[in-house]
Formats: sequence, structure tokens, C-alpha cells
Amino acid sequence: MPLQPNSSSQNTAMATSAASENKGGRTTLNQLVNLCIEKEASDIHFREGGKLALRVGGKIVFIENADPLSREDAKAMVDALLPNLDERARFEKDRESDFSYTHTNAVNFRVNLFYQQGKLAGVMRMISKHVLSMDELGIPESLKKFLSLREGLILVCGPAGSGRSTTIQSMLRHINENYVKHILTIENPIEYVFEDQKSMFTQRELGKDTLSMTSALQSALREDANVVVVSEINTLDTLDNVLKLVETGHLVIASMATRDATQTLERMVNLYPQDLRKQAQDRISHTLIALVAQDLVQRTDQPGLIAVFELMFMNQSIHSIIRRGNFIQLHTAIQAASAEGMITMDNYAYQLAERGVITQADATEYIQREE
Repeated sequence: MPLQPNSSSQNTAMATSAASENKGGRTTLNQLVNLCIEKEASDIHFREGGKLALRVGGKIVFIENADPLSREDAKAMVDALLPNLDERARFEKDRESDFSYTHTNAVNFRVNLFYQQGKLAGVMRMISKHVLSMDELGIPESLKKFLSLREGLILVCGPAGSGRSTTIQSMLRHINENYVKHILTIENPIEYVFEDQKSMFTQRELGKDTLSMTSALQSALREDANVVVVSEINTLDTLDNVLKLVETGHLVIASMATRDATQTLERMVNLYPQDLRKQAQDRISHTLIALVAQDLVQRTDQPGLIAVFELMFMNQSIHSIIRRGNFIQLHTAIQAASAEGMITMDNYAYQLAERGVITQADATEYIQREE
């Protein structure tokens, strides 16, 4: 969903709104959540002894008239987010915690609590109540055909805050509306709870429903799933188990915090020891069917952000490049396959700039990456 960009007048209104509900400048979790909703913010930032802030339209906005959080107020926020005593004890032991949280007004958040310089801090990302369609998000139409396949690996990549989760949710919506499947998700944490339509959902959260990604992926082999969704591939163990799932006849949709196709493939192969990398290249070339990389850029034609995509599908040329490990050739191979529906991120950004959707300067940044 597009976000309203910030302005100085909005900043003042935001500060006044937060302060007006306070007594003595103190801010509660309820007030922060209500302000987040009112300002259509994507994230809440709070920290003991520091300024409160929201991310609005991709920009950090401080709540100027609210006092810095005291230790007592920060602890009250953490206690409200973690009402279970065992979960609080685990947070104190681990010093950080990722989980989902549903506010009393039924708005969902993905929460990360942590310590910084010995002080409590947290970031809450608001999860939309409505999953946008692939068309609404501007995801290239050519990706849809892969969601009907029986097996294969679809990777959704991008830096933190690039909208990977939103893209995966839209893909699941498409499957749910069009195909009869058992969709198993392994998430950290669960962000959006799907209702069964044509498909049936089983959603498992790390730390609550399963003790580890490894055990969940191994168990997935026995859970009669057609589609398995993995919140993030960031270890060799996770990658290896994902490839096994594909090799045993599953369609797997997974996320990676990588910039583009080239960096993603390099990262995957480099997770393996040197003596297993040739074998890894062969396995990946036979299991990967599509890769979409994305980033978010400020729009100029209207308020909000828009995704810049890179789309790569498996064809003979890309299959050969991955098998040989010549990943530097991927960008050229994707460009050469534009007739098949593939597109590089710099070309996508250039097209958006030509239409006046983003600035030429923003588009140039993506072009310079490839030079």
C-alpha cells in the first residue's frame, strides 16, 4: 500500500497528536500504535532514553513533543508486547526477540525487541490487514505461471525493508484464489494469517510452533504440503533442506536478503564448503525456476513508494551459467532474454523514470551498479 510522504506540517501534526494524549509528555504503546495507524506509518521505533519515531513514506520522522522513554516506560512497552512471563524470560536471556503481535484494535505487527548499549529498544512493523494482489503491486505478469507448477524453487530477494514479505504474501494470495493446494509456511514471525479459499494453509512460527528452521523443514517432508514457504534462507542448513524439498517434489517459495540475481547465486553457492560448490551449482541449476529481486524507491508521480524489480527465469543459457559458476554473466543473460519476460533492475528503473514514476537520479543509481 502506498505510504504518505512526510512534510514539515505533517511532522508538527504528528508531534502534537502524540503529545496531546500524554500526561507530562509520556507516551504509551497504545498511543504509538494509534499514531502509526493515523499517519499510515510502516514502522514504529522506540528506545529507552531516546526519541520516539515512525517511518512514514520511507522516511524516519521523530515525534518531537514526546519525552524520551524512561526505563520504566520502555519496560512497560516490552511487558505489553510480551505478556507471557516465559517469553519475557527468554528475551532477557537471549537479549533479542522476533515475534508477531496483535494489538487490541486487531492490527498486526512484526516486532523485534533488542538491547542497545544496555538499554531496551524495539522496532514494530505494521502488517496490512489486506494482502495486495500481484497486479496491485506491479509484479510482472510473467511470474504468475510459475505459481501453478508442481515443483521448483522461487526466490524473492532484496535488502531489508524492500517489501519481500509483501510480495510473497501476494503470491500466496494468487495461489489461494486459483489453485487447490496445501500451503505450509515456516515464518519468523508469522505476519499475516491467511484464510483458506481454494487452498489450505498451515502456518508455523519459529520459536512457537517449531524449535528450529531445520526441524520444521525436515518435518515438512511428512506434512503432505504442495507449496512450502520459507521466511528466509540465511544458513547452509536451511538452503540444503530447501533444495531437498524441491528435489522431493515440492514448490518452495523462499526469501533471501540479497540485492539481485548475481549476488543471490553467489551467496547460495558460497554457503557451501569449497569442495561442495560444484555440486551445489548443479543442484541449484536444476531446482531454481524463478528469481525476483526488488527494491523500493520514492515515487515522484504520487505519494508513496514503488518497487523496482529484477526478474530471472531458468532457461538454457542461465542454467549453463549457474552450472559453471560464471555468475558475472547473469546480468547480460537476463537482458538478452527480455522477450521471455525477464528484466534487469536497471532496465526496470529506467522504464519507471521514462514514465515519470521515479526520478532519473534514482534510476541512474541502479544503472551505475552494473557498470
